[in-house]
Amino acid sequence: MNMETNGAEVLLEAYDLITGDRHQAYAHPYDDYTQTRDIFEAFTGIHLTVEQAILFMVAVKMSRLKTSMERGSWSHDSLVDACGYLGCLSMVKETNWNK
Repeated sequence: MNMETNGAEVLLEAYDLITGDRHQAYAHPYDDYTQTRDIFEAFTGIHLTVEQAILFMVAVKMSRLKTSMERGSWSHDSLVDACGYLGCLSMVKETNWNK
């Protein structure tokens, strides 16, 4: 990639994650995060929407990025994962809007 698109490769990595092997292993994000939401509610008694469950995962990744940066390092994996979770959120919204 050239300097003008430097950084965009993170989005391509995230795309590969949510459309490749992980998609095959875990099913569509709506189904996967419905289950995640249900387990979270069983543990905590707190109800989240599927969208909120995904945003919680984005928050986890943002927290890890913040900690890494405060320590003077960088967490490429957390950045890619955060982008992937946002892609999953979009996939869930598309699913819900098409019902």
